[in-house]
Amino acid sequence: MNYPPFTDLLALSNDLKRTGKQKKLKGTLLQAWRAEACLGDLLQASDCCERLRAIVDQEGKSHGPAEQTVIKALQTTAVMLYARATSTGGKGVERGSIQLNKQGLSSEQKEDHEALISLRNEALAHVNPTHKVGDRLWHKVSLFAVPNAHGQWTPAAATNETTWHRETLERLERMLPLAIKFVAEKFKIRLKMVGDSMGEAGIDEAMFRRYLFDPIEVFGSEAVVMRLLSSRGKASERFWVNE
Repeated sequence: MNYPPFTDLLALSNDLKRTGKQKKLKGTLLQAWRAEACLGDLLQASDCCERLRAIVDQEGKSHGPAEQTVIKALQTTAVMLYARATSTGGKGVERGSIQLNKQGLSSEQKEDHEALISLRNEALAHVNPTHKVGDRLWHKVSLFAVPNAHGQWTPAAATNETTWHRETLERLERMLPLAIKFVAEKFKIRLKMVGDSMGEAGIDEAMFRRYLFDPIEVFGSEAVVMRLLSSRGKASERFWVNE
């Protein structure tokens, strides 16, 4: 099937340095890229929560070690993605985040947001051994000694690490729809700014064609390419590529 040409705007942005309007477009492209990437994080976090809710709400179901590992992985991934999209800073070439407008949050929403960020900072990305969620230590390592068969005190250790915390899922379920809406609006505004700036930057046809790429190779399938083409100018699109 024949497709219209696809050009890589981020690659093209490296050539945008001749005029002030081109430099402005370069900055706008980076802002749109950041918003789209953060929106992708939040949508993936929402997917994790949806699957996590389906697992933990199975009535009469007890979860063995394998399922507990999946539950913990889904919960941890969702918190990390939420924090990465809405709070973490970016240094050097790092992406950064789209921070939520704290003034637009209720006191309950601020509490939810801060609890999730604190969990990421003190229990997941780093370990503060005193960090609690409610009355529970997130990481609890016990070093102890017990007498052996000969009456000698023998050292041992055990780790009790939080696998699943219902309130954390509930906080995510409250905050993710709000964050997704906020970042999606930022993305739409920035994408429109890209369109407006492209018309002012004086980019010739040769520059657009210098950075053409094969959409099937990048996006993985003809179906995804067609979906992307049908969504032009509306919003971002998600796709999965199996490596």
